[in-house]
Amino acid sequence: MTDKNVIIKQLQDAIDQLKRENESLKGHIKELEAKLAMHDNAHTPPSLKRGGKRKKDQDAGDRKKPGQKNGHKGVTRPPAKPDRQVDVMKDRCPDCGAELGVPVSVESRIIEEIPEPQPVIVTEYKIAHYTCPHCQKEVVATDACCPKEGRFGNNTIVQAALLKYEDRLPHRKIQNTMMRQHGLKISPATILDLTRRAADAVQ
Repeated sequence: MTDKNVIIKQLQDAIDQLKRENESLKGHIKELEAKLAMHDNAHTPPSLKRGGKRKKDQDAGDRKKPGQKNGHKGVTRPPAKPDRQVDVMKDRCPDCGAELGVPVSVESRIIEEIPEPQPVIVTEYKIAHYTCPHCQKEVVATDACCPKEGRFGNNTIVQAALLKYEDRLPHRKIQNTMMRQHGLKISPATILDLTRRAADAVQ
């Protein structure tokens, strides 16, 4: 191959390379023009202006069949054991007033319910003081339900501690909870003291 032919081949290869690059640039220009038109459209949502896909387009590729997979064992919560039983009876027909007599069947339904907010129980402790006839020392009677200090009982102290340390509630919300659940008026400062006493008791 002569030098002339070598030069011609090199030029032809360069032309082919330029053609390929030109086609690639044309495709890139069309893509940029499409994005620019999308930005100029006032009805295009911001998520699509940032180059995102529509949600339905995103979900189309990875949409899964709803429900549990084949072979998955279902888990059913066992019914609770009733604490009491209520017989729901009716004497007369609500339409004609006739006596209904003995039921033809009895349907059983187990309902789990939380009790209504319980009111505060106020107890007055009459604490007896004695003088020992043998050593002459004073002896003060005690009761497990009567705390040694303060005017709030053990259950109130425990409840305040649980709301504080288990539920992570601030003192103001503990105050609101005590008032809502039990009608107990208690200040945030007192709640702080109750939680301190609870912490001291477990140390």
